[in-house]
Amino acid sequence: MKWLITGANGQLGRCLQKTLGERGIDFVAFSRTDLDVTNIALLEKSFKSIKPDVVINTAAYTNVDEAEIYQSEAFAINQAGAANVAIASKLVGAKLVHFSTDYVFSGNSHSPWQVNDLTEPLSIYGKSKLAGEVEILKEYSENSLVIRTAWLYSSYRKNFYKTILTKALHSDEVVRVVSDQQGQPTSALDLAELTVKAVTSDVPAGIFHGTNAGSCSWFEFSRLIFEIAGEDIDRVTPVSSSEFITKAQRPSYSVLDNQKWSDFGISPLGPWNDSVRKMLADITMSVSK
Repeated sequence: MKWLITGANGQLGRCLQKTLGERGIDFVAFSRTDLDVTNIALLEKSFKSIKPDVVINTAAYTNVDEAEIYQSEAFAINQAGAANVAIASKLVGAKLVHFSTDYVFSGNSHSPWQVNDLTEPLSIYGKSKLAGEVEILKEYSENSLVIRTAWLYSSYRKNFYKTILTKALHSDEVVRVVSDQQGQPTSALDLAELTVKAVTSDVPAGIFHGTNAGSCSWFEFSRLIFEIAGEDIDRVTPVSSSEFITKAQRPSYSVLDNQKWSDFGISPLGPWNDSVRKMLADITMSVSK
């Protein structure tokens, strides 16, 4: 099988390349400059030429706060771009895997969100990602896998884990972190491995949740990073969301239920804190460069 990855320079795109390479799976990977998902003619031409069996769409507009300002760009990539990838994938009969977000939910819950729960995004980012889900299921529902994920981190690009670890290791400042938003720190490498397993196991089309198990606040996530880095956890202090004003509103509770994978013989991702510990060495190297 030949795989094609869009958005190849992002965290998940990079982790997917690593995972596929280690498994000896043939793939091509395109960054936005190589293959712009908003250009349907270019997508169709490229897909016809390459003839991929599997398309992994990691291309996305992910800056949550900037999306409130640059709304048209967010929708162009997250909605129209997703539709274009679905159309081009259908053209060549490729299986499509597309990634969405916990931000499609309102956050007004106290139990993990199920895949079929009502979607009520609070932000433009969340609305644009939900619109992308709708487009994919409209254009190519019969062979598309939509995986919602959350709080991604890796040794690549900018992410919360790297930011906090940098502060822990390279400064003495007190770090103020929001304590009233609950979610699931998720290893992009774990998600890449789950994605490959889902495709090679021929999991049927539909919506799944792909996050590490358990949950915590951003504050608890930060304290664990300080702890495993051997730094003073009391330098991390909690603040409420109301004290930490941002352009976009975040859901207060965006824990996703992952058990659907078990229905198809695949183990959901393991505990978030185990993966945070496992990734420490790689992320320490990436922030020390």
